[in-house]
Amino acid sequence: MTLPPQEWIWIVAGAAILITLIASVYYAFGLPVLSTAPRRTHAFERGCGALLYAIAYGLSPLRLPFCVLPYLVKLFLYFVFNLYYTTAGNRPLFEILRVTGDVLNWALVAALLALIAGQRDSLPAWLALLYAVEAIRLITEKGMMVFSGVWQYLPHWRIACWLQSHPLIARHRIPYCEYYALNDEERLRYALAALKQHTSLDVELAQRLSYVSAFRIVPDDAGLRAGRVRDIAKGEIFIHRRWTNDLWLLWGQAIRRSPWIFDPRYLRRPFYYRTEANRLMTLCVLQYARYCLPYAVFQFGHELKAARYDWFYRFMRRLGVNLEETVRADGDSQFDPLIVWLDERLGRRAPPALRSLWSDDETIADIRRRQALGETLSALTVAEQYAYPLKYVEEILLIRRELSESARS
Repeated sequence: MTLPPQEWIWIVAGAAILITLIASVYYAFGLPVLSTAPRRTHAFERGCGALLYAIAYGLSPLRLPFCVLPYLVKLFLYFVFNLYYTTAGNRPLFEILRVTGDVLNWALVAALLALIAGQRDSLPAWLALLYAVEAIRLITEKGMMVFSGVWQYLPHWRIACWLQSHPLIARHRIPYCEYYALNDEERLRYALAALKQHTSLDVELAQRLSYVSAFRIVPDDAGLRAGRVRDIAKGEIFIHRRWTNDLWLLWGQAIRRSPWIFDPRYLRRPFYYRTEANRLMTLCVLQYARYCLPYAVFQFGHELKAARYDWFYRFMRRLGVNLEETVRADGDSQFDPLIVWLDERLGRRAPPALRSLWSDDETIADIRRRQALGETLSALTVAEQYAYPLKYVEEILLIRRELSESARS
């Protein structure tokens, strides 16, 4: 494949326009109705989801040439100007600059690679593959982020009310009007009820969604792209108010961020985020993509970017060096270990004070210690203080503690 670089620009632009048109139709006319009869996800769909994950995971290392320049800029801004952009940030201006920077980086690095390869008018096949992987990542991840962001700022409530006031439209039950005519809190209850109703026949997914009790609106300045994105004990998924304008985003977040991952029946504790939890959560989204297709498209692109960390950490472990921290006791994890490591070596910050997630044995021992001191711990208190889903504490942990007490006596 030897296409001139300028033709790649037109190809990517055309693909982005096509996806925008498809997403617009899907968002406007594909909203689910609460009363729709549920359907079970076919094994073929789940297999396709696993295949998509494998493709994203396998292609991720090909993006490495496009990662160098942005990270060097990030290190320069941090250590020279003490400016640190975290992926947990959600400010629209930062996101716009980040998307613009990613596109410019794609074009610049591709031009540099073509120059190094001695190809000015066309790209050799191996270089075209690198170029294409990053282009796919930009279209799927950043493209869906931009579309969702624009959709969130449209006046849907006013549009829905206007449509419902029209005599011809008011006679029919239109999912768009049914959802967007609701206020924010009503939308959240509708979204969660509809998700659980639609997934009720998919036993595995329904079980994981049983850990979700509600969506909780948090301030706009709270970062929700990494770290503390849920209340593990209560099963509440944190969202920003404008996210109620994107039901597919709500469904995707509920499927990915359900606290089931903190239940030892699914993943032993303590666990790693990059090399363990992320894979399970991403697979869950892709295998059940029918319930959140736009979010699954985004997730595929995101995995093209994020899987390189999995490759890196596993490679370093084979060399006998474990650079990945386990998830901390508050449910958060370290997403930029290099900057933290450099900061600690330069004396700019102290090592994190929080310990790793508690295991069951450690939790039971600590509960026993605290009760000996006269403390009374409810199931919710245990869940909150040791980062467990309340469901697991009530069904397993407290029973295990009682059985261990009986065995000791």
